[in-house]
Amino acid sequence: MFSAKTIPAARFGLALLLTTAPLAVAAQTEAEAAAALCLETAGPPDAGVPISPEAQEAQIAALQEAAPSCEQAVAGGSNVPEVLYTIGAIRQLDGDHDEAVAAFEAAAQGGLAAANTRLGDYHLFGIGPLRRDADAAAVYYRAAAEAGDPAGQMTLGLLYRLGAGVPRDTERMVALMRQAADGGYHFAQFRLGQTYLTGDGIPGGADAALGIPDRDEAARYLSMAAEQGNIEAVLDLARIYSELDGPGTGDPDLQFRWTQRAMDEGLPEAVAALGFLYERGRGVEADPQRAAELYVQALETGDVDLDEMRGRVGGRVPPWDRATAMAFQVILQERGLYPGAIDGVIGPMSRAGAAALSD
Repeated sequence: MFSAKTIPAARFGLALLLTTAPLAVAAQTEAEAAAALCLETAGPPDAGVPISPEAQEAQIAALQEAAPSCEQAVAGGSNVPEVLYTIGAIRQLDGDHDEAVAAFEAAAQGGLAAANTRLGDYHLFGIGPLRRDADAAAVYYRAAAEAGDPAGQMTLGLLYRLGAGVPRDTERMVALMRQAADGGYHFAQFRLGQTYLTGDGIPGGADAALGIPDRDEAARYLSMAAEQGNIEAVLDLARIYSELDGPGTGDPDLQFRWTQRAMDEGLPEAVAALGFLYERGRGVEADPQRAAELYVQALETGDVDLDEMRGRVGGRVPPWDRATAMAFQVILQERGLYPGAIDGVIGPMSRAGAAALSD
């Protein structure tokens, strides 16, 4: 029972509780609101490779914008794993790797798979306070992979390819890459597509038990990556559907589609490749003038060589189409780069004019 002396003290404690409780609730609510804003601004945790430089810039900008709300959430006591991961990514961006590792460790302890992938990266590459340790990295990647993180699955697969931190095992490598690819990770889709296409990472370049090589499977996974915007996959698809096995092989319509897609991204080699399709009338009506214009456009970048500019058919570069060569010479002549005859022969004078396009 309360005595007469304790009643006032009890009443004071009750009054203090009634006064401070709303403040605590308010602080908690503010932290929760800050955490929600943090995640809305930064986006979901993603330990994968950005699909493009533009995507990487957007990711950095989002982290910078999210920083104030994320800081507020953590200061208010938030222990949401996704928020802690985002704080780790912000610290990593700032170069504060000690704090980044601490934040990723807290997020990993909270059950966030992507945080284990980031920690694996720190150990694998020896970033900040950590030395390179493939064995430790493999432990983190395995935890991430088992929890379903595609980037962790892919990187663990690469470790099995190299025999770093785990035994070399190409079957396990392919299985993990497939998990990551089927999980939607563009980089895994691209690398797995290359593996099926060329035997990349497979001893001897082939493994009948794994069904490698397999051009259809390569096209399937490269298409997944290309549809997400992986331009390297787009170029590989264009090659798959080309005439590399000889005239009349491949798929003209699909080759044109993927080559046009790569050109739309401004890749010089794709501009030249599209010119080759217009020259040959493959997947599109033949247009010598358009082909010549595209060849000139590609050469002007300085990243395309005349001898490598046109594609191959059956492993060989075919002779120039005469109408295309003449249109090419006309453009060079109009630019004051070719004083010779318009004869459709790409000889030394034409070649000198072509070389001058990149000057």
